[in-house]
Amino acid sequence: MKHFQEQFERLYLLPLTEAMHITKPLYLLAEQAGYIMQMMQDMQPIGEWLPQLFKSLAKKDQEEFKSPAWLSQDVSLEAAYSLAMYAKSGGTKRRLELLAQATSELLKLHSVGVIFMDISPENIFCSVSPEYSEVWMIDADNLRFEAVNAKAGVITPQYGAPEVVKGESGSRVTSDAYSLALLAFKILAMTGAFAGQRFLDEDDWAADDSVSAGPSLEVQAEQGELPFIFDAKDDSNSPVNGLPSDLILTPSLLSYFQTMFDEGRAAPWQRPSLHSLPRLLASAADASIPCTCGMSFFYQSSLPKHTCPYCTQQPQQLLVATSYFYTAEGVSELAWTWVAPFVDGQNLRLPMRLSGSFEINKHNTPMLEINQIEQDWFIYVAAEDVQVDIADASGRFCPLTNQWLLERQELEEGVQLYLHAPYSVIIEIKVQKNNAI
Repeated sequence: MKHFQEQFERLYLLPLTEAMHITKPLYLLAEQAGYIMQMMQDMQPIGEWLPQLFKSLAKKDQEEFKSPAWLSQDVSLEAAYSLAMYAKSGGTKRRLELLAQATSELLKLHSVGVIFMDISPENIFCSVSPEYSEVWMIDADNLRFEAVNAKAGVITPQYGAPEVVKGESGSRVTSDAYSLALLAFKILAMTGAFAGQRFLDEDDWAADDSVSAGPSLEVQAEQGELPFIFDAKDDSNSPVNGLPSDLILTPSLLSYFQTMFDEGRAAPWQRPSLHSLPRLLASAADASIPCTCGMSFFYQSSLPKHTCPYCTQQPQQLLVATSYFYTAEGVSELAWTWVAPFVDGQNLRLPMRLSGSFEINKHNTPMLEINQIEQDWFIYVAAEDVQVDIADASGRFCPLTNQWLLERQELEEGVQLYLHAPYSVIIEIKVQKNNAI
C-alpha cells in the first residue's frame, strides 16, 4: 500500500496545468492507497462510440429493434444494429471531432514530458451533448515522465503498443501515439486495425502445423505481427467487417494510419508524429457533411452534387467556407475547408482553425459566426484577437467591426474576407446549391 500511496503523491509533482483536461487528485485518502478525483458530469467514456453488439441486448430489446429504413433488408441484424448506433451517436463527423480533441489533450501532456500510458475506451471521457466536444482523461495514477530506459508499462488489452505488449520497452510517447491510433481507428471504422481476413480464415490457418504451434491471431495482432486491414502493400489481411476507408478517412488520414500500422508496428521511431493527427482529424471533421439519417460523408469540391452514400438523400444547399494562404505574390495554396448544410434558422460557428493556423488550445474556438435574424443573415467576428476585413459590393475591403448584413445573392455569389497577420489568409464563404448537373 505504501508503494501505491507514494505513486499517488508523485502526481502532485507532475507539471499539470489547468489547461490540461486530466482529472487530477483532489484529496489523497488517509487510511488507504487512493484518491478522490473530479466527477465527469454530462460526459461518458469514449468507449460508448465503439461498435455496439446486437447480441449483448436483452431479448426484449432485440425483438423491438428495427433496422434503419436506409439499410437494405439483406443486412444482418448484428450489422444493422451497429450501424444504427453509429448513426445515433453522431456518425463519422462526431467521432472525428471528439478524437481530434482527445489527441489534443494527449499532446498537452506530451508537451511537458508526461505520458498517459494506459489509453483505453474507459479512460477518455467525452461530452454527451453534440453541442460540445469536450474531452477529459481520467485514471491519472498512471501518469509519469517519459523514461528512455523504462522496461514496463501499463496497458489495456487490444490497445497496447507491440513493444510494450512484448515487454521489450516501457511506455513512451511513441507507444501512447500507437495506442491512441488503435482506439481512434476502431471508433471510426467499427472494426479493429488488424481484424481482417486472417481472422475469418483462422480455421484454415490453424490447420497448418507451423501456424497452430504459434500464438493465437489475437496475440499476433497485439504483438504487431499482422498486416493492417487497409495496408497499402499487403492485402492478405483485407477487411471483412466495418466501414470502407473512403467513407471514414480522408486520404491524409488513411496515409497516417497506414504508416502507423505498417512501418510503425515494429519500428516505433518510424511512427508518424502525434502532432499531425489533431489537424488531420479536425480537417476531416470540418469537411464532413452531416445527413439527416445520422451518418456523414465527405465534401469534395470537384463534385457538382453531393449524395449521402448511406440513405441517398441530398442536402439542398451547403455553406462552404474555404481559406487560402495569402502572400506578396497573391493567393497561394488551400489552407482549410469547412462545410455545413445551409438551412433556415441555423446559426453557424466557424472555428479558428479556418485561419489555417492550428493551435492546440484554441483551434476549436469560434472565429466567425453567421446568424439568421428573421429573413436576414449577418456575419460577425466572434474572436477578440482577430482582425478581419470584408469585401463590400464594390469589391473593396472594409473592417468587419460589427454585424454585417449578408444579402442572399451575396452568399450565393461568394463573400470574401481577409484575415490580417499573423494569419494573412483569404476566406471565401459561399452557399452552394446541391442540384447542379
